[in-house]
Amino acid sequence: MIRAFTQTRTRQLYLVLALFVSVFYFLPSSPTSGLRPLDFPPTRAYPPRDIVVAALKHDDVSWIDKFLAEWRPQVYITDAALYFDKTSLTVPTNKGREANVYLTYIIDNYNQLPDYMVFIHGLRYQWHNEDPMYDGVPVLRNLRLSYVDKVGFVPLRCTWALGCPAELKPTNPFATRVDERSHTEEAYAEAFRHLFPNMTIPHVVGAACGGQFALTKWKVLERPLEDYVRYRQWLMDTPLPDAISGRIFEYSWHIMFGKPYVNCPSAKECFCNVFGLCDLECTSDAECEKRYILPTYATMPPGWPEYGPGTDGWPEVGWADGKE
Repeated sequence: MIRAFTQTRTRQLYLVLALFVSVFYFLPSSPTSGLRPLDFPPTRAYPPRDIVVAALKHDDVSWIDKFLAEWRPQVYITDAALYFDKTSLTVPTNKGREANVYLTYIIDNYNQLPDYMVFIHGLRYQWHNEDPMYDGVPVLRNLRLSYVDKVGFVPLRCTWALGCPAELKPTNPFATRVDERSHTEEAYAEAFRHLFPNMTIPHVVGAACGGQFALTKWKVLERPLEDYVRYRQWLMDTPLPDAISGRIFEYSWHIMFGKPYVNCPSAKECFCNVFGLCDLECTSDAECEKRYILPTYATMPPGWPEYGPGTDGWPEVGWADGKE
């Protein structure tokens, strides 16, 4: 019995020793040489979030995947029907500019919304982006989701020009001006009656311009699905041109999501809360230094920012970086 046990134990020791030698022999010479990253499937390191994009067929929206990989793009091609595009997300009818996209997304996803959503236009560089060079990437990278989660609805602009503190006066519209602003004022009161039948028509409406904002799931769900369906149906039925109907929604989103008729926090407060920029020098409630210049034109120069800065009133590259 003792001899049999000794032989068995010896064989086990040989096997362990052989295994150890073989493993040691095939190991790389250093702990990291020859190692390759494991090909695990990608995991979401952030809470579920969608970036809802209103775009045209030929808009370059590749910047979203390239620079904002933590967001899931939901790109709606508003003119898809013109190109017989049957595969892209789109809207029932190309009306109301970005408003139709935003409402269609909410309606189609109402029962499966992510925790966070951002609603934007398709191009990376736009005159109303709250950035020294009108770049949408830093705007979204700096967005503080903790603040969005707290308040539910957050515009992506802080500077008051344009939109604050009193963009529209629906009950007393301009009588002599003939421009987009006056026509919006003329139509706003009647539109408001249809959109918000249980609310008093505001004497003054003020909100940061641009029609881009962040939302939480809980804020969207404060309203029933039927409300969003009704908003979109009004948009489908109205004879107002897109410039006016879209602009009515641009100055209604904040009301739709529970903000006062005039939603114009100070720029300093906004930059700190929304983007975490809390050390800015702010000369007034309306603006902070070296953050934004209202350009002369609404269309970005072709090839911006490689081409165009410093001409026709557009700022120079790096204008906000220097110290006085």
